[in-house]
Amino acid sequence: MFLRGFPGRPTALDLGSTLVRMHIAGRGLIAAEPCALARCRQTGRVLAVGRAALELAAKRPDVKLIRPVRLGVPAEQEDTEAILRRLLRRSHGSRYFARPRMVVAAPSSITPVQHGAVCEAAYRAGARRLTVVPRPLAAAVGAGLLGPGREIAVVADIGAHVTDIGLVSFGGLAGSATLPIGGATLDEAIVDLVRTTHELIISAETAEAAKIAIGTAAANRVRHERRCQVYGRDVHSGLPRTVMLSCAEVHEVIMPPITSIVAAIADQLAASPPDIAAELVSAGITLTGGSAAIEGLDRLVHKATGLPVRVADDPANAAVTGAAALLVQHRKNTVGDRAGDYGLLSLPKQRWPSRGR
Repeated sequence: MFLRGFPGRPTALDLGSTLVRMHIAGRGLIAAEPCALARCRQTGRVLAVGRAALELAAKRPDVKLIRPVRLGVPAEQEDTEAILRRLLRRSHGSRYFARPRMVVAAPSSITPVQHGAVCEAAYRAGARRLTVVPRPLAAAVGAGLLGPGREIAVVADIGAHVTDIGLVSFGGLAGSATLPIGGATLDEAIVDLVRTTHELIISAETAEAAKIAIGTAAANRVRHERRCQVYGRDVHSGLPRTVMLSCAEVHEVIMPPITSIVAAIADQLAASPPDIAAELVSAGITLTGGSAAIEGLDRLVHKATGLPVRVADDPANAAVTGAAALLVQHRKNTVGDRAGDYGLLSLPKQRWPSRGR
């Protein structure tokens, strides 16, 4: 009984620019923490990660808040490693010797250097063996799109900073495209709108709440009576103030990035092989990611492509759930060090990290 789960249960990670989601075999989704780290400005010591880091940085001016992942890949190697290590130790019962098999969902169009950064951060955080899987493939599995009689799927994973569009064919990624636009782009547009029009400074969290409350991609759903109250700081006086945002205002500023996302989905479909056109019509398009549930987005994609479009049942967690399922399938289909049926990249064992924290 003592050795059960040692050296750690298989772990799946969806490493996003805003959130890190973690799935542990037998326990399900156990963490969805902000991808943030708090460091002391004087000593450089790591004080907290995740949600605790955001709270600490908001209270103490001597704390520096760092977001080390940009566009879905580590930009600050040591800080990314520190976040992953602390989450792993916390989730595996604080066992410092926990070294689980791990799968990480990453953008489909990362460069070899970016791929190496993902691997380095995961290994040094404590991974015993690592598999890197393209996020559209993981999302397709998590959304239940692959199975007997379902060999073709089109997935558009709309995250905070990256939209990843993939054509999945017979268990592999046949084509993909990434776009540096996501839900955070819409939030930034709302922040700029409030600052320019109402001379009020609001946070990204406030803009996101307004987007969820009254944001829509469907022109026929725009109603001037739909309003949302936002709180912020006056540009000139610095004093707190509130304004009322209308649905029409928000719709106008979020439509340019949404239009870019829809155009990218249509372009990726246009580049697909003609011999699978019939399968594409029956399979349709599935939207995943935290920003997939924007009102009217599915209808806008349907209008641009002519294909049936649906939003996954749990769009935000589809990638990490699918990555966990792929890890289980990979273990069943692996003989020695050979990869399984999904064409995953299986990397060799890494030695114990040369440095710790």
